[in-house]
Amino acid sequence: MIIIGEKINGTLAGVREAIEQRDAESITRLATSQADAGADYIDVNVGTGTGDEAGSMEWALEVVRNATDKPVSLDSSDPAVLMKGLELCGESRPFINSANGELSKTECILPLAAEYNCPIVALPMDESGIPDTPEGRLEICHRILESAGRWGVPESDLFFDPLVIPVSTEHRQGRLTLDTLSIIKSELPGVSTVLGLSNISFGLPKRSLLNRSLLTMAIFVGLDAVFMDPTDAGLRAALRAAEVVAGDDEFCRRYLKAYRQDELK
Repeated sequence: MIIIGEKINGTLAGVREAIEQRDAESITRLATSQADAGADYIDVNVGTGTGDEAGSMEWALEVVRNATDKPVSLDSSDPAVLMKGLELCGESRPFINSANGELSKTECILPLAAEYNCPIVALPMDESGIPDTPEGRLEICHRILESAGRWGVPESDLFFDPLVIPVSTEHRQGRLTLDTLSIIKSELPGVSTVLGLSNISFGLPKRSLLNRSLLTMAIFVGLDAVFMDPTDAGLRAALRAAEVVAGDDEFCRRYLKAYRQDELK
């Protein structure tokens, strides 16, 4: 399971202030805490709705790269911001987060993934919005896959996010996410999958409990990567246990390693 630390996100009040005030200490703390907790990548989203996003990305990447040698996930809907981030990442291979079915954006972002040889998060939504059925979302995935092929992006570099919508808005959204994940794994076996996990619990109490529940079920369906808070010890423990039960941890090696390191809280 690829763990992408989600905590450097300009939509969060404290992080937004840190970005706007160029508070390197706060961003460093977020980067190092996630790296120390086991994140494989550090997501960097500097979109605050104000200011120079490309300049903020340049600043934040310098801070994060000074704090940890973990690769990053460049999180922006603006191709110019992604380009700036890719130029700064040098020989490292960041995630590009993200593309979707909107032709005008996809045809700008997929060439970047091809040129820089990067994995890319792809969202099954387009100009019409987010389809309300797994089949509708799968149709957009097919279109993105076709476009990726034209630009020379291999299937193995595509990470489809089935899209997690808070269950607080509609109680069947968790099931819809899992059904979409399942159909993607079944119909597109050459691609990978990823979830923005914490969206499921937005607006509800005891969010970590809901996050753990979705993660456990998604691992059983075949999830490959996850945007999550790696500093949540209960969430990490649920991940390791679910990998064992789903048959994804040979000889229970990762589970036992976590136990020996007293990480199964």
